[in-house]
Amino acid sequence: MLLTPHAGTIAWTIITFFVVFLILRAKVWGPLLIALDEREQSIRESLETADRARAEAAAQLAEHEKRLNEAETEARKIVGEAREAAEKVRSQIVDEAKAEAQRAVDQGRETLETEKNAALAQLRAEVADLAVGAAGAILDAELDADRNRKIANDFISRLPDSQGN
Repeated sequence: MLLTPHAGTIAWTIITFFVVFLILRAKVWGPLLIALDEREQSIRESLETADRARAEAAAQLAEHEKRLNEAETEARKIVGEAREAAEKVRSQIVDEAKAEAQRAVDQGRETLETEKNAALAQLRAEVADLAVGAAGAILDAELDADRNRKIANDFISRLPDSQGN
């Protein structure tokens, strides 16, 4: 029958098992363990390399972010300095324009004052001539023209300056 064990078959099966086991252990088991160890070492090295690459990438990212922040800070500083410089230039231009306007106003006032004084002098001279003419006509040549002009000029010079100014 098929299921009845025989002592010889059992013995030969056990002997065959141990022989195959010893052959496999000597020829296959060693290289198989070496291959598994090499594979394990390769995976471990790959993981370590990946960890180093990840750490290096994180360090580079941190360095990049640091440089970016420094560049942004520098850009803000440059923009601030440019604004300050522009404000100084604007203030300088405004001050110069105000000074120029004040000089123009002052020059206009001086010109006006000069012309006013010239007009007043001319007016006084004309008034003196008119007064001399009128006085001459009234006095009907009692005094000569030079003396009449002197009297009129003295009279005009005694007039208060505040009336004409």
